[in-house]
Amino acid sequence: MKLLVTSGATREPIDEVRFLSNVSSGRTGAQLADSLSQRGHAVTLLAGEAAVRPTATPDVRTFSSAEDLQTKLQKLLSTGAFDGVIMAAAVADYRPAEFTAGKLSSDADGLTIRCVRNPKILPQLKSFSPRPLAVVGFKLTVGADASARYAAVFAQFATGGVDAVVQNDLAEIRAAAADAHPFRLFTAAHTEPQPVAGVSVLALELERILSRLGPHQAGRMSLEGEQ
Repeated sequence: MKLLVTSGATREPIDEVRFLSNVSSGRTGAQLADSLSQRGHAVTLLAGEAAVRPTATPDVRTFSSAEDLQTKLQKLLSTGAFDGVIMAAAVADYRPAEFTAGKLSSDADGLTIRCVRNPKILPQLKSFSPRPLAVVGFKLTVGADASARYAAVFAQFATGGVDAVVQNDLAEIRAAAADAHPFRLFTAAHTEPQPVAGVSVLALELERILSRLGPHQAGRMSLEGEQ
């Protein structure tokens, strides 16, 4: 398969030296890209500017803001060259309403920034491609119990455009061993998830999902995903 993977955090500019971002390291996306590359897939990684880089994926490109990521996704997918996208990038929900050219003064006693909501990219992904894609979304929670995790995942299904969702929780990530990053894999809304330990196992499970999710064209499968 020819796959497009995204990873890391967006940077929403305040001025030419400052930005709003999040804690995503991009490690999951980079490891997924490497695992899939090592399994024989042709992988392109779109990584945030500060994201962890892969070691076995030669085609690595960068994005900055959510708008930049959306533009690059749309351009790449519009070619119809990709069998799928794994969108593990952590896209900022908000951006500063105004961008200041140059650098804001650091002499003021305070700074107020008004933010506006970024458009959701995940529900649009299928429309970017001239041929059908299966979509796997990512949902990160923080210290959530089972009820809150399920509600967050089911809300992502409700927006449309996803066929499966990978959920993880920041508290569990921090408590786990480096090679045992815990995930929950949902293949439909209001169903029990499959627990998955580690990115390499997740890559294998996503391959298995793709073998069941259509459509297929001349033996080619389609994919897509986000954190």
